[in-house]
Amino acid sequence: MLYSARPAIGLSVSDKMAARQALVEFTVTMPGGQTATATAEPQGGGERAGTVHYPSDFGNAGTRVGDYTWAARVGGKVVQTGRFAYRPAQGGQLLFVPG
Repeated sequence: MLYSARPAIGLSVSDKMAARQALVEFTVTMPGGQTATATAEPQGGGERAGTVHYPSDFGNAGTRVGDYTWAARVGGKVVQTGRFAYRPAQGGQLLFVPG
């Protein structure tokens, strides 16, 4: 068997006071300044926040050594931001480092 692993991060933002969750647009800024965007759609008829996974849900995304930032927008307004990084590990793998 051949196994492959790729470090990933799940991004989700919810409004604890809302009866229904909104669409959330996540934009990740990669090292070098390129951006990639994905939209998390609410689950369970809007009762639960949706989740997107970086890099698989972000079409032009990449994983390379460096610092990344992300912003979550609801209706065009930034509601949350964060950061993470990929660092080199022994054996040539990438190590995911939460921010």
